[in-house]
Amino acid sequence: MTADTGRRLAIVAVFVTIGLLAVGAVAGVSGFEQMGQPSGDDVLDETEQRYDAAETITGTAIVTVTNDSESKTATVEYAAAEPNKTWAAVTSENRSYEMGTNGTVVWAVGENQSYARELTEESVAMNGTTDPVPEENVTATLRGTEEVNGESTYVLDLEPTNESIDAPNTTLWVDTEDYRVHKMTTDDGTNRTELTVEETNFNVSIDDSQFAPPADRVAVTTVETYDSYDAAQSATDLDLPEYENGTFEEARYISRPESTAVAQQYDTDGENVTVLTATGASSYLDDAENGTAVQVNGQNATAIERGDRAVVYWTEDDVTTGVVVEGTTDEAVAVAEEL
Repeated sequence: MTADTGRRLAIVAVFVTIGLLAVGAVAGVSGFEQMGQPSGDDVLDETEQRYDAAETITGTAIVTVTNDSESKTATVEYAAAEPNKTWAAVTSENRSYEMGTNGTVVWAVGENQSYARELTEESVAMNGTTDPVPEENVTATLRGTEEVNGESTYVLDLEPTNESIDAPNTTLWVDTEDYRVHKMTTDDGTNRTELTVEETNFNVSIDDSQFAPPADRVAVTTVETYDSYDAAQSATDLDLPEYENGTFEEARYISRPESTAVAQQYDTDGENVTVLTATGASSYLDDAENGTAVQVNGQNATAIERGDRAVVYWTEDDVTTGVVVEGTTDEAVAVAEEL
């Protein structure tokens, strides 16, 4: 739990801010007309509408994660605003941090530093949705009513409609009057998470600075994966070489504050060949030890062998090209000359 608890608490916090197990917008559903208690699905529909109709939500929750050997508790303050802005501050006994997104940048602030990552268009679209659990995939059973902190609540057991999904046991406590969520528990057989909402505010004014990344943030590494050479080439301004004597497996586009790189993976009769193209790599390669000068089609290059692997690389106009093979320097040079 030590490594994952912070992330688990943060995930729960953000889950609260974007709808608390929202199950899909259902326009035009009116209040309950039948006599007696509503069905579990009716309560869940009304709860979703309560949160989905809000332009902003703020609140505070206590989150406790336990297993057989350990228990950790954190206080989570959270805020969300349409269409895709979220913020949470997590405070536990020995650490605290903030995280959020303004819809363009996702960021976090830890004890001694902050980081931020630019969101792709796909990520922004996913971040903007308020329906993390589609309606058709969840069913709710009304177990009865209970009091939570003096408030009357409906108690709902949530289950995926697809029985093949191995989902944790989830229970939701929803206010019988205004459908605010007061409590949620999940249990996957190993870890049990309990979230108790101490305060919820709807449609309050939130300044945009609440969701803005820190001015002194440090950009972090991002990695995008592509399943074809053409897709990888279209994603970068780098001129990517292609190894036509191998079968393309995948390419990874790696972005760092000071450099970018594309690593293409090829299969050649069961052997792996990696073709690297990078900017900003010279400062790292200058410190490489035991390099051997070689020629690749008349181009001065450097070769290094490490165990059963060999790499040959060269730099031109601040762009470094390299080949990594499971073999010898001669084999790496031979592949490089076929690019």
